[in-house]
Amino acid sequence: MKIDFKHLGGIDEGSIELNDFTLFCGKNNSGKTYVMYSIYGLLDKEFDIHFGFVKEIIDNLKENGTVHLEVENILSQHREEMIRYIEKHFKAYLPRLFCVPEDEFSDTAIYLNFDNEDLLARAIKKPAKRLLSLGKSKDWSLSLEKEADNGAIQLTLHNTEIPDSLLQDFISKALVSIIFTCLSKDSFLLPAERAGLNLFFKELSSTRNILLQHAQKDKVNLGDLLKDIVNSSYADPVQDYIQYLNKIGRSQKQKSIYHEFSKNIQKKILNGKYDVDGQGNVFFLPYRSNNKKLPLHFSSSTVKTLFGLVFYLEHLAEEGDCLMIDEPELNLHPDNQRQVARVLAQLVNAGLKIIVSTHSDYFIRELNNLIMLKTCFSGATELQNKYGYQDNELLAANQVSAYLFDNKKIVSMRLDLEEGIIAETFDDVINDLNKSSNEIYYAMQDAKELND
Repeated sequence: MKIDFKHLGGIDEGSIELNDFTLFCGKNNSGKTYVMYSIYGLLDKEFDIHFGFVKEIIDNLKENGTVHLEVENILSQHREEMIRYIEKHFKAYLPRLFCVPEDEFSDTAIYLNFDNEDLLARAIKKPAKRLLSLGKSKDWSLSLEKEADNGAIQLTLHNTEIPDSLLQDFISKALVSIIFTCLSKDSFLLPAERAGLNLFFKELSSTRNILLQHAQKDKVNLGDLLKDIVNSSYADPVQDYIQYLNKIGRSQKQKSIYHEFSKNIQKKILNGKYDVDGQGNVFFLPYRSNNKKLPLHFSSSTVKTLFGLVFYLEHLAEEGDCLMIDEPELNLHPDNQRQVARVLAQLVNAGLKIIVSTHSDYFIRELNNLIMLKTCFSGATELQNKYGYQDNELLAANQVSAYLFDNKKIVSMRLDLEEGIIAETFDDVINDLNKSSNEIYYAMQDAKELND
């Protein structure tokens, strides 16, 4: 899927094609977070989806009880209608996504582009089973089933009293999940504010509860207060992250297939492990401290920063998810930045999709090592063993896409099999720093010689 952006934040124009590992680079305030949040909102789909042609399917269902659909027919007849609908309603959702006034995105345009043959092949391959029930009833009101490697979709209606609007919403979203498989991923975003949110998420939530309690006692207009609270809220990705943190006490009962990656981060980078009690209080146990628990606020900045990633991998991550990280290098020593790059490469090879926004030359250069070693040149195995790189860390060049945000545009960064990602945005700064450092150093030496 390729996404074209026009007039989004500070970006005049540009395109992103999502890959297994998608990388954003660029200066501050160049639009990287705008695009990352937009992709998150597109995958999260908290906007209305009610395709018009589904009304005919509903009428048929209520008359016959069962309807058979063919993916190929839906695509040939309604593909453009569905894409234009998603584009239109996603744009309408942007002000709520970013928590800004309605007119903020009046000039914005976002276009989705799909390869027809790839779209059909993926849709046929994907199995699906969705069940709709009213309330807590165990009797399903509507069932949708599709076998893997089969283009037939079967809908069966068990309750004719169910409202058409609910049926239309259910069927429309199910069709998006089946046909536009790249839009059906669960997404998880670690915002740049995560270190602070990991510390203060309870206070942020309790403050709102206290305001409501005082308002009730003082007979303040609750409607006006709620409006103020909503208007002062955060962008959806940040708000979703706060909600995720507030559920960690319950979520830790689950176990993810990626929990071994979580353990590796704690062992190799943190040299300790997290502990979450039943109330959602987070502690850290350094391996060297004889199991003495440290409250999260008393631990290092690295421990605070990585908690969200570690807990997600331990308990919630599922194959096919899209993991997004705004600045994975936050608060990390260069060696740990390299370690995180290697962990993310392992996750890509284990079935997660990764989107990262970074300012770190160390992070990019480590990714380049993983790409170069994958080319299997003479001596690669010896170098891989010498420097401790594992097979599951290596990345094929076609798995990676990188984009530079510069001069209000998004441009694709060149990826060379022999060098990896050509990150001139960092090279120019490093070369300029080296030049100025050398000039200052030699001028200082000349001055010393004159004084002597």
